[in-house]
Amino acid sequence: MSSKVPIRFLDGGLGTTLELPPHNAEFREGSSLWSSDFLISSPDTLSGVHQAFVDAGADIILTATYQASLAGFAASKKLSGDQTALHTGQPHESLRESRPASRDTHGPEEAAVLMRKAVPLAKQAVLSRQHEAESNSRGVALSLGAYGATMQPSTEYSGEYKPQHMQTVQGLAEWHAERLEIFKNDQVTWKDVDYVSFETLPVLWEVQAVRQIMAKHNRSHYMRQWWISCVFPNEDLTLPDGSSVSAVVETMLHEPDSGEWQRPWGIGINCTDIKKLDDLILQYESSTARILGSDAERDAWPWLVTYPDGAQGSVYNTEIQEWEISPEMKAKGPQRPWHEELAEIISKTAKRGRWPGILVGGCCKTTPNDIKELRAQLASNTSEAYYLETG
Repeated sequence: MSSKVPIRFLDGGLGTTLELPPHNAEFREGSSLWSSDFLISSPDTLSGVHQAFVDAGADIILTATYQASLAGFAASKKLSGDQTALHTGQPHESLRESRPASRDTHGPEEAAVLMRKAVPLAKQAVLSRQHEAESNSRGVALSLGAYGATMQPSTEYSGEYKPQHMQTVQGLAEWHAERLEIFKNDQVTWKDVDYVSFETLPVLWEVQAVRQIMAKHNRSHYMRQWWISCVFPNEDLTLPDGSSVSAVVETMLHEPDSGEWQRPWGIGINCTDIKKLDDLILQYESSTARILGSDAERDAWPWLVTYPDGAQGSVYNTEIQEWEISPEMKAKGPQRPWHEELAEIISKTAKRGRWPGILVGGCCKTTPNDIKELRAQLASNTSEAYYLETG
């Protein structure tokens, strides 16, 4: 194993990029789908954003499925003249249940077709830049956001989950398994999925649920590399449910006696203020060393996955669906460029040499240009600690 740490690049904020020129997207009022709504209204627009991130240097593209769910599509009205085509044949068993949907909304079969459409849209962009030598470094990551991301208003930053059975491991495991099966049980779709990303998880029992379902579903020819990333909005660096970093990493990595859970390929942090990132990574490192053993070989560790937001101190108000800047942040004036700050954190992390690899990108408010500048910044730093896997 090389002493240098390989670095791969993830894309940035899909939904917030859609809102910027030249797209100038306006999300439909009352829709809980956010960027997934474009699977209905404008797939070509999604393709354009994916391509922009690939052209900017992203190796891995997340699908437009972060907030997608059967319930979300069932509550979303069809566009006038919508001619969405359905696959022929019998629906998967998980889709046969009757769901509340009218002729004007999307039933479970149609919703599943729309959700699967996100994968080839991302794959097309990846293939435009993929070279055979880099085939293991580039790919499509199936974006599966927290259950709270599909609620209206979304609650992945608060962890306030309803109804009550979604406050249990079993309830969330059933929900995540149903959504995962929509993609996994369609062979054409699944072959184009290279990674599975469970993102922005705000509560410890959702981390448990995800590990439980992946132990069951991520097997044999279905197996994919996958990661769990959590969100840390609290100033004390805890999850929205109050769980410490130590408890989070323990839940991500521990191996129970039953052996029924599967350890993820990567663990990390997303949609979190970049000012917290350095301290969070240090805590992830110390917790991982404690769990796996301080003398464990580097390749026994998971990859570090980190994609902080580019909000520069502003906070997303889920009630009014707008970004707000506090008076304190306004008083501080201009912030350091996001790409410079993140590149410095990644450089320091690589120099410590604990992780076998680092996957880095951006979340909300980060654009293709941010990813381009981040890549250029890391490439310009002469370092014996890391290397960029793709050119």
